[in-house]
Amino acid sequence: MNQEDVIRRNDENFMISNLGDEVVLMDIQKGHYININPVGSLIWDKLAAPVTVKDLIQSLAEEFDISTAQCEGDTLKFLQKLQQHHLLNIQ
Repeated sequence: MNQEDVIRRNDENFMISNLGDEVVLMDIQKGHYININPVGSLIWDKLAAPVTVKDLIQSLAEEFDISTAQCEGDTLKFLQKLQQHHLLNIQ
């Protein structure tokens, strides 16, 4: 995944519930549950519409008032986990 990739969440085949400021997803086909913490839930919400990885990182860095470099590492790790669970569409 690179900075120019356009990404969007893939919520097909998942049941999604908001519990407070967290999101819980159930993979309908496998029966697995995935719990997303508050920061991850914010990212999940931002992925409702297509966005480049670069723009997502920039938006999060501004929102949390942290450096882009710091935000990039953490965000890419989270996006890779979403990708592993087939929760991310990459164009």
